[in-house]
This record gives sequence, C-alpha cells and structure tokens, in this order.
Amino acid sequence: MRDFLNYTGHAPYHLTFAHSDVQSGRIVFLLFVFALPFHEVPFLTDNLFGLQGFKPFNLLSAILLVYFFKSAPLHATDKIEQRSIRIFLLYFATFTIAFIRSIPNAPLFHSHYPNSFSESYSDYVLSSFIVPSFYIVAFLFTLKRMRSFQELERLTTVICLSVLLLSVAFITLVLMNPSVLFSERSEMAGLISGARDEMAELCEGYIGIHYNTLGTIYICTIPLLLYRALTRGGLWIVPLSLSLLAILFVESRSTLVAVAVSCCLFLIQRRRFDILVLGAAAIGITSFLWIGQSVYALFSTGFGDSSGLSANSLLTGRVDYIWVPLLNEWTNDIGLFLFGAGRYGMMTSQLWDTGTLIHAVHAHNAIIGFFLDCGAIFTSVLIIFLLVGITSAWRVGRSLNSDLYWALFACIFGYGIGMMTDREIFPTLQNMYVFPIIAMMINLARLQYLFRREKNYDGSAAAKMQQLYRLGEENA
Repeated sequence: MRDFLNYTGHAPYHLTFAHSDVQSGRIVFLLFVFALPFHEVPFLTDNLFGLQGFKPFNLLSAILLVYFFKSAPLHATDKIEQRSIRIFLLYFATFTIAFIRSIPNAPLFHSHYPNSFSESYSDYVLSSFIVPSFYIVAFLFTLKRMRSFQELERLTTVICLSVLLLSVAFITLVLMNPSVLFSERSEMAGLISGARDEMAELCEGYIGIHYNTLGTIYICTIPLLLYRALTRGGLWIVPLSLSLLAILFVESRSTLVAVAVSCCLFLIQRRRFDILVLGAAAIGITSFLWIGQSVYALFSTGFGDSSGLSANSLLTGRVDYIWVPLLNEWTNDIGLFLFGAGRYGMMTSQLWDTGTLIHAVHAHNAIIGFFLDCGAIFTSVLIIFLLVGITSAWRVGRSLNSDLYWALFACIFGYGIGMMTDREIFPTLQNMYVFPIIAMMINLARLQYLFRREKNYDGSAAAKMQQLYRLGEENA
C-alpha cells in the first residue's frame, strides 16, 4: 500500500505546450477550486467595465479553459479515462439537450422567479448554462491534469482551506447577527420545513447563496476535513470543528443527517470506532446543552399537532404537494412521460397557478426532478448508471484500501442521501464540488491500475530474463 501511495507514475500526457504552462494551468485550477464557495458573494458578482458576463469568476474560468484546451482535452490515455470521458460526454449532451428545450420558457421562469431568472434570453443562457458548464470543466481538468497522489492531496488541501475560510466567515456573520439562530420558521402549511427568512437573508446577502446550498457544500466536503484530521491531526482538527459548528448554525435537517451518515460511513470503513463513539458522545452532550432550531426540527419532523405520522409529514409536504401531483401530470401525458419538459420542468407545470404545488425551482428529489426534465427514457439510463457506478466505486474502494478514496466516497454518498429530499443531477451551485471529487476517485483508481500494470510488467520481464539465463546455462 505504501508503494502505491508513493507511486508518481503518470499516463503519458501527450501535451504540446511547455511544462511552465502545465504548472500555470494547475495553479489557475487550484484558484478556481478555492473560489467556488465565494464566487456568488455580492461584490464579486458585479460586471467588470460594465460588460455583461465579465465577472471575476467567469474570467478566471475563461483563463482555465484556455489552459485546458491548449492540449487535446478529450484524448484518452487509458481505458479508465476513455470510459470516463464517454460517460461525461453523455452527461453533458443530456444537460445541453434539456437546457436547449427550456430556452423558450425563459420568460415563464422570469415571471415565477424574477430575482433568479433573467427576462433576457442571453442572460438566461449565461447564468443557467455557461456558468454551470464551468463546474463540469472541473471534472475534466482534475481527470486530465491532477493525476498523481501528491496532486490529489494538494487539491484536497485547497478544498479544505476554502471550506475553513467559508466556515470562519459564516460563523462570524452569525455571531454578529445572533437573532438568526432563534428566528422562527414561517410555516407554509407545514411544507418543506418552512422558511427561515432571517437566515436566508443573511446567507444570500453576504455569501450570495441559500443556506441549503451552504449546507450542501458541507455535505460534499466534511469527510475530507475528517480525513485530514485523522491522517494529519494537529491543526486540522480546528477546521473540522469550525465546520461542524457552522453546520449547527446552518440549521438544515438534511445537512445534519447527510453529514452524520457520511462521517459514520467513513469512520466505520476505516475501523475508527473510537472516534465514532467519542463523536456520538460529543453530539449527545451538545444536543443536551443547546438544542438549536435544526436539532429540534429534526426530532419533531412528522409529529405535528393536527395530523399523525405519515410519509408526507415526515417529508414535510413533498409527497402530497410536489411529487404526487407532478408525477400524475407527467404520466398522463405521453410526451412528458417519455421526454420530460426540459430544464426546470417543474415550473412549466399546469398546476403551478392552481395552488396544488409548492412553488419551487426543482422537485426536491434529484431523480424525480431529472424525470420531470428528461423523461422516463433518460431516467432509466441514469438509474442504471448510478447503480453500476455505486457498485463499481465500492468494489474499487475495497481493493484500493485508501483513506483518501473512502473520504471521497463518503462525500458522494452523503450527497446521494441529500438527493432524496433536495439537490439535483444537473450542474448547479449545490453540486459544484461533486465533479472534481468524482474525478479524484477515478484518478485514484487509475493510479492503482497503472501501478499494478507496471509492477506486473517488471515482474514478467524479470521472470523472462531469468528463464533465458537458465536456458543459456543448460545449453552451455
């Protein structure tokens, strides 16, 4: 195992530009990853020189694309990379088709959510297709440029430091505005856990993202912080502790559950039962001393005064006010059932203005949301890919036995749990970390493949030389 972790071999890059450009491209990419949680901060979203789309993050992404496309970006150097690129192209083609079909609905989306969707078609294309495509590029760049274990460790460090800065900023904002911790949830007939307006205003006003998006960032990164704390110890315990405190302040139930399950999975897989017991004890003591809105809401979910325990109450209205009416509408129309309604298909529902639906951008379930956008055919393919991918990732993890790999697996597993009640399949702010994390998992598997191939080759060559030597002795 130690030999594998020290393995620095690379598949041939076939690059046509200087080594300095390769290093510069990696630096730009690390800056890109570091900036991911902050690129929607209000003062960073202003257009430079008054030019539409000339925002700092967009310009950084454009520079990254220049470095990336200087070489053959889709040229595969081994079977694992070739298969990964093909699946990526299928995913991107599906996203592109769903988005193109949604372009005529841009004015409708603007009428529903004028603050989220622009009335201009060009602005809609920029914000809902170009910017999300930048998140996807992180997958390709990691796959093609961050190949050695040292480079993957460096990328992990950048992600952890970015989340640390995010946690410090968020905790500071909350401490400066302590009333957000005790603001009541404005119940919408008990649906979707109500809305905490003060917390939403705080996150969107200073960080530029919804508090659920903030929670998803932690879902995708906490196992990496836990990995660093266990393998490096010392100061890395501080970023982990601050991030866990930030999660309590976010007060998102799905975030609490997903983070708890993913961290438990990582600790169990690494046989760190001592840390698991200590963590459970710390959580119990914290809950006893201070029961925040999130912990109280978590344990009170589904137990209302006016109704008994049911699937709809446990899922805070999603069943009766989103999933059932939308699935009925889509299954009663053969076109919608087979091919969906395009990107943001939920907002095209005829039930939108009848009071039947909770007004939301997406269906609060990733698979159902994908079905509404793309239909049954693509959804069936998606489910097959997800099942095969989970099985393959688990099998690779068992053979690889790498702490970093299992931490990355726990990140994706936690996001998968969050997909049950929120989040999406297509690229958004919420899943921007998923793409480089998946590419990191693939590259760890490739390192194992290349290491074993070279080891077997060396062993076979040595055996062949020994056999020739023996034949020479016999002939002599």
